[in-house]
Amino acid sequence: MTEGLTTTSPAVLGALRERFGHDAFRGRQAEAIDGVLAGRDVLLTMPTGWGKSLAYQLPAIVLEGTTLVVSPLIALMKDQVDALESRGLAATFVNSSISSGERKRRLAATARGDVDLLFVTPERFRSPTFLEILPQLPIRRMAVDEAHCISHWGHDFRPDYSRLGHYRALLGDPPVIALTATATPDVADDIIRLLRQRDPLVIRTGIERPNLFLAARSVHDKDEKLDAIAERIRAIDGAGIVYAALIKDLEAMHAALRHRGIECLVYHGKLSPEERRDMQERFMASDRDVVLATNAFGMGVDKADIRFVLHAQVPRTLEAWMQEVGRAGRDGKPSFCELLYLEEDVAIQSNFIKWANPSLEYLLGVYETLRSWGERIQTKDVDDLRAELLHKERHDNRVQICLNWLEVLRVTEGSFETHDLALVGDVPLDQLPPFLRTGEKRQHDLESLLQMVQFAGDHETCRRVHLARHFAIESVEPSCGACDACTPTDPWIAERAALRRPPAKSDPVAGPDRAPAPFQRGDWVRIDDRHMGCVVKVEGEGKRLRIVVEDARDLRQRTVDPRRRRVEKL
Repeated sequence: MTEGLTTTSPAVLGALRERFGHDAFRGRQAEAIDGVLAGRDVLLTMPTGWGKSLAYQLPAIVLEGTTLVVSPLIALMKDQVDALESRGLAATFVNSSISSGERKRRLAATARGDVDLLFVTPERFRSPTFLEILPQLPIRRMAVDEAHCISHWGHDFRPDYSRLGHYRALLGDPPVIALTATATPDVADDIIRLLRQRDPLVIRTGIERPNLFLAARSVHDKDEKLDAIAERIRAIDGAGIVYAALIKDLEAMHAALRHRGIECLVYHGKLSPEERRDMQERFMASDRDVVLATNAFGMGVDKADIRFVLHAQVPRTLEAWMQEVGRAGRDGKPSFCELLYLEEDVAIQSNFIKWANPSLEYLLGVYETLRSWGERIQTKDVDDLRAELLHKERHDNRVQICLNWLEVLRVTEGSFETHDLALVGDVPLDQLPPFLRTGEKRQHDLESLLQMVQFAGDHETCRRVHLARHFAIESVEPSCGACDACTPTDPWIAERAALRRPPAKSDPVAGPDRAPAPFQRGDWVRIDDRHMGCVVKVEGEGKRLRIVVEDARDLRQRTVDPRRRRVEKL
């Protein structure tokens, strides 16, 4: 019997302890969970790392029926399900990464009532097979993760998310909890409206993460930016993430940091899936590695001891910045977050905004091109479509966005990837969202970028006050003591043992009876007047001193004995 359960009920508290290892709820978790247990619609905005997912996972254990979880990324689902299964929950996912037969098997298990949590992407609702079996599934609740994707005012809008209210109706209107780390008032209103929530319990917590130091530093050129990044990496002990918007800039940063004697991991979309998986696994296993990454890295990375997050280029919105810095310090220890603002970088995001907002004319141009191909459409691919539209820039995503809309609106079926793309209808102009006709979203996105720039340049207002005003949420103290507007940055780092990077154990330590170390990690040296390289490691001391040098000619590492080779510091 599950009627009348609350967060004070023995069954609920027992599940909290036994399945999740907690003795008490955190922040406003209990309030949100009570809403779900009572069968209410809930909108929960809570900082990254504060346990939003518990608000639907715990009720899924103690209540009857299945909770359908809509999650944005296929790549995250297996990790999410594995973590839940390790806690003894009956969880599974259905997506394109598994075979058709396996999908049928998992859906059949769900229909039998053997599954507590079923994870799907919003695109799964396009599948006729999935829609056909929906009425047979015992879906009693619905959870929408990353719910800001519903709103075209949000920083990661996806067309399929905007139709979740329609799909909810197909399920018989079960109660739905929407979860996000960031939502402005406009986005929150859109979530409620598009999910068709009725009298929802709205819980919008503050952005207070007191262990995070928030900062923004203006730099005048790329060299100053790289020097600042190197300075932070050398000063702060622990794992960190450095974000950049463009892959070519990440690769250039990687080379420049190596030149300064700093080794980093690199994660971006040009790497193979195996390489990306290796980079993520190495980062997760290390307490010191730094990863240079595009914003694709971080979602679903459940690493508690990230000590710093740096942004080498300005993000598109404050919401995106907040979500990304929220990956630091989930263990509650001091962590450092800084945006390095170079004015010319704004143009990168301005172009991204252009490339993310197709006009109605562009959408109709995509449709007319597909129609003109006739039966040849199944011999074509996305690059052919881009070429027809005189579309050369690889970051321009308008073609794919238009293809998504045409599929969502049932104008097309199939895909280029499976060579079965087909037109099955005309563009229903009356069903198009108004912003595709007016250009309003593009203007809104540009205004959001301006707000991000203003935040970067405002060194007088407490960062948390600025953010509270932007998100129109709980007020905070006028001086937080943990941002660059309220306290000097370098002393804040220096005073915190959790952040101070100790000398490398291999570095010889100077003392009253010991000469200063002749070489340090990061020194550039010339060897035998023939070639030069960077010192990446110092081993031993005195007569046993050896240095490991990365050769500038071929980037291979070689161990050098300075007593046997002539080594000159540059």
